[in-house]
Amino acid sequence: MRFFTVALVFLLTLLPQANAAGELRRGPVQPAEGPGGTQYRHESMTSWERGINHERYQVFEPAGPTLEKAGLVILLHDWLTEDPEYYMGLIRHLCRSGKIVLFPRFQGTGAMDEDYHSNIVRSIKDFLLQAFSRKGVQVDNTRVALIGHGAGAVLAANVAASADYFGLPAPTSLLIITPHQRSLKLLDLTGISRKAKMVVISGDRTDPVNDQLARQIYYAANRVKSDNKIFITVLSDFYGQPPLVADELAPLSPERPIYERLVVRRRHEFVNTFRERRVAGTLRTQHIDAFDWFAIFRVFDALENALTGQISLNTFKDTPELRFMGYWSDGKKLKGLLVTDRP
Repeated sequence: MRFFTVALVFLLTLLPQANAAGELRRGPVQPAEGPGGTQYRHESMTSWERGINHERYQVFEPAGPTLEKAGLVILLHDWLTEDPEYYMGLIRHLCRSGKIVLFPRFQGTGAMDEDYHSNIVRSIKDFLLQAFSRKGVQVDNTRVALIGHGAGAVLAANVAASADYFGLPAPTSLLIITPHQRSLKLLDLTGISRKAKMVVISGDRTDPVNDQLARQIYYAANRVKSDNKIFITVLSDFYGQPPLVADELAPLSPERPIYERLVVRRRHEFVNTFRERRVAGTLRTQHIDAFDWFAIFRVFDALENALTGQISLNTFKDTPELRFMGYWSDGKKLKGLLVTDRP
């Protein structure tokens, strides 16, 4: 009995420590200052849309205050994520930072894979005409950026390479995020302007085939000067909850939990599309997290700053603050970005 009493007292003494040690370590929050931060120039955004099915596109413009003229970001979505709600966190960040965002919904009903490129080109051309005739926020054709995720990353590279052929404004910056080729054909990327600045982002949990594709795109754009392009690898970090998983779905930034309903509604199509290993374990996306704030928001903002200042992208390698991924709630740093110009 005496032994039992002593043991019970000992366990009760340890219990508070066990509870303290068992507290969940939460992930970081969006930084307040600097690239990717919350110090926005605009309070809100407005939107309008045009077209139907695969020729439909949506436009988001900064508001509060409105602008007479602004740079353009063409955001190209991944397979099955043609609803801009899946990227609303990124869209809102871009608009409140002073950018017009064009979101072509190129994968609409009846669209074939081989038509995606022409769907995007048609949407861009129609948007430029409509933006001019609406007499709203005008597009600064000297500040055009392309951001592509998954399938959109492959298409962003193709659109950038064929901009001159189709009479489109030459992109000044290009952000390629976890490309996922599947049935898409990668064009000759030597058409990408030598003046463009390009960042390719992959993750350590992406399928090896897709990771290799990211490297192929990086080297295929061989007219882009080495000082004007970098390759970034995001490292997964399972130290806290929810963990940071750097896979093909990580770049999604929904503000509402709608991705689960997408999987239920289109289960067969989803499974057929994402057959790659590891993806079966991530049938839904987390809400906006460190991958978005530090590997996309911050990198794009820094890319734009580099464009404005006409400085080399080697600053990413030389500036630890740009590779920083935040802290877990107990003060431990997340694994930082790996940056190289020779992936």
